[in-house]
Amino acid sequence: MIVSTVDEPVHGAVGLDTTATAAWTCLVRRGMLHSECEAVEHWVLPRGAVLAATPRHGVEEALLVLEGELRLTTETGDRAVRAGQLALVPHGRTARLAADRTEVRLITVRVLAASVADRLPPRVPELVPR
Repeated sequence: MIVSTVDEPVHGAVGLDTTATAAWTCLVRRGMLHSECEAVEHWVLPRGAVLAATPRHGVEEALLVLEGELRLTTETGDRAVRAGQLALVPHGRTARLAADRTEVRLITVRVLAASVADRLPPRVPELVPR
């Protein structure tokens, strides 16, 4: 398993700390999963941190909030996502994730879009006979 941990600079929301960093841990990446999953990541976002999901990422995302509350803004409006809740960001959509009120801990799972995954050969682990 590959585990990477980095403190990443994040964009501060208007009026909040713009020098904050998010603690980011990649728990596993694509080749280790034998699936169309790109990555499973753990984030700790300080109050005021803003993350963006954009179509150029080329993935769909599932966001599971573990602690705190995120404000999820999409083309259809704003929504609060609280601890224990899951939000989905479909492929090709833009979303803004803001930790406006408190620090937020979340897990993100990024998967290839079906339009991409359907064109790939199956990913099957290779077992070497003994």
